[in-house]
Amino acid sequence: SPIAPFITKGYFTLYLYQDFDRGAPENPYKIYYDNAVVFAPPVAANTPPVITDITPENLANFQSASVDLGFTVEDDQPLDNSKLKIVLDGVSYTTANGLSVTANGSKKQVRLAGKLVGNGNYSAVMSATDSNGETTSKTVFFDTFVVDSPVIEVEDYNFDGGMFIDNPMLLPEGQGPDASGYSLQTGVKGVDYSDTRGSPNGTNTRYRPQDSVRMLRSLDRQRQKYADAGGAEASIYDYVVGDIVGGEWLQYTRTFASGAYEVYLRESIANMATADSVLELVTGDPTQPDASVETLGTFLGLRTGFEFRNFPLTDGGGQARVRLNLEGVTTLRLRQTTGDLADAARYLNYLVFLRVGDKEVRRAVIASVTPAPDSTVNTVSPEIRVRIQNADTTANPASIRLTVNGQNVAPVIESDGSGVSVRYLMALLPAPGALNSASITFNDNQGQQIGTSWNFTVDYRRLDPANRAAGIPGERGFSVHVVQAPAGQALENSLTRAEEQIKPNSSIPRAVDVTEIVQVINQNKQAGGSAGAFPDDAAVPGIDPAATGNGNNDFTVEAVAYLDLRAGAYRFGMITDDGYKLTSGRTLHDATFSPLEFHSGGPANETVEFIVLEPGLYPFRFLWYERGGAAHGEFFSVDRSDGTRILINADAPEAIKAYVDVISAPIVQSSAQAGAGFADDPSIIVDPVAKQVRIQIQDGAKFVKLAWPAGISLKAVRRDGSVLIVDYE
Repeated sequence: SPIAPFITKGYFTLYLYQDFDRGAPENPYKIYYDNAVVFAPPVAANTPPVITDITPENLANFQSASVDLGFTVEDDQPLDNSKLKIVLDGVSYTTANGLSVTANGSKKQVRLAGKLVGNGNYSAVMSATDSNGETTSKTVFFDTFVVDSPVIEVEDYNFDGGMFIDNPMLLPEGQGPDASGYSLQTGVKGVDYSDTRGSPNGTNTRYRPQDSVRMLRSLDRQRQKYADAGGAEASIYDYVVGDIVGGEWLQYTRTFASGAYEVYLRESIANMATADSVLELVTGDPTQPDASVETLGTFLGLRTGFEFRNFPLTDGGGQARVRLNLEGVTTLRLRQTTGDLADAARYLNYLVFLRVGDKEVRRAVIASVTPAPDSTVNTVSPEIRVRIQNADTTANPASIRLTVNGQNVAPVIESDGSGVSVRYLMALLPAPGALNSASITFNDNQGQQIGTSWNFTVDYRRLDPANRAAGIPGERGFSVHVVQAPAGQALENSLTRAEEQIKPNSSIPRAVDVTEIVQVINQNKQAGGSAGAFPDDAAVPGIDPAATGNGNNDFTVEAVAYLDLRAGAYRFGMITDDGYKLTSGRTLHDATFSPLEFHSGGPANETVEFIVLEPGLYPFRFLWYERGGAAHGEFFSVDRSDGTRILINADAPEAIKAYVDVISAPIVQSSAQAGAGFADDPSIIVDPVAKQVRIQIQDGAKFVKLAWPAGISLKAVRRDGSVLIVDYE
């Protein structure tokens, strides 16, 4: 289910959750939504023009090149013909250079004829401006691909370890396998496709149910070949591949007429700003597992909603179309670099190959870039990666120039037999949410300069310095609060229930309600177990069926502590069964603060990265809960360089320390110069019992800064030999 409502401008989305049973008597379900009412403020004195009847239709595919572009427009004010416009692929047309306008009452018909050619992939912006300067515009995307262009259906990947069909027949759903079509053919995992799932597709679609590739019937426009074959009435369906995970791939072998080709991928992308795929040439044996490949180019997809649109094969920056030289039997691999998000969807329909002429010189190409153009990456260590793929010409590594945010940088450059890899870990972490720019250029071995540029955004979680506790650490450990419902409740398996159960005056009855101080969170409802990453699990406080007679289900654990964190990047890990929520808010028990990470339902084994801008004692809250079955919870840090895990507050020098409380005392820092460079100074002693700060007097100047928490004030400053003593109260 979606994490948050999917709301955009211009339309609304209705979610239907149903418990579908294919054998139920009410099959098929029929759900009708009607009488949707949208409330709007009173209409302004002047309303913008209204554009309707646009041709071609938005996202039309295989459209005839003879069609006229046009639209109908009407307004409450007279419309000047000179202010009606169509911009076709960046070229503006008005009545001065080919636009025709006819009137029919209050409406005007706008037409542009003779501007389309076959095998074009177009965008057109239709606009009208009224006499008060109000403008309405509509953008449409469409293509004029000729119907005999080579098309590979994404679901028609190889089978039986490299077998393929050049001109497959459309077979009724459930019929096959047949030598003429891909219906019911079975691929070999690791050879014909790579998918993260182990189970067959099964009843999700009856096209290739034995493979683990997820596919379903397409909601794209019906193409003529499906209509000619009888369509749904003849059980002839178009299919799409969805439920995508990054790194998955599908392999296709086909026989191509000799020539240079441009390639397009048709897909829909819902609730994701961008989604990318890479096209690769299989240079190894396509009948063997994980054959070697070389990257050809990238399909940079943009959000389309649940409608389908064409995206061209380009260089990694999206600025140059990539042309392929194809001839004879060729094997290509479509690899996914972007997977579906939890509340998003992506569906791949088909690849179109447009022959644009004879084979030509293929220059080395910037095949892929990371972060992808116009994408947002969530990371505390952003790294720019570029793959330059050699072709008929080769890249000169010495000529590579990488610029980041207007500054030349020194990346790591590694050459191999097929190209060059460029890596640069951004030395300065950019401001969260800020737009970053990058560009790269190089010369090939013929002296031709090749380059691209792109923008991306880096975002990351960070702790608010204002939430730091003032004072010095108190008692080590976590304060753990455990509540358990009476046996047999069978509570809901969700974070919502856990938060309701742990809060004061909860509506959920309690058979157990205990609070204890523990040193680490490595807990199990079966004491002495070794679930998760750490052995020697401790019992969950209060969960003792032998003593309480209440079983060991339906409980919630809230662990709170102040963590002593230095400035820098951190990675924390959480392993639980069932779910959890990790927050760092204004106070220890702040349940309303936006979580650093969470998982509703279980089990969970996840990590989260964040930035600490200022050192200090930060309040943390780790909530985990149990419904039934296994139950364990672990909270630890992860070394970002080697992946080593260590429990928070473990008895080890490298462990992050946790404290149950903070003692009110001044926070002291020193510097060798006034006004800057202040940092923690271990030689300065803060004694909260004597209420003193003792500073060793040394040669040279030392500037000391004391931050007084609420309720503490300066009492006196005095010297005792070589020690300066600051008394407070």
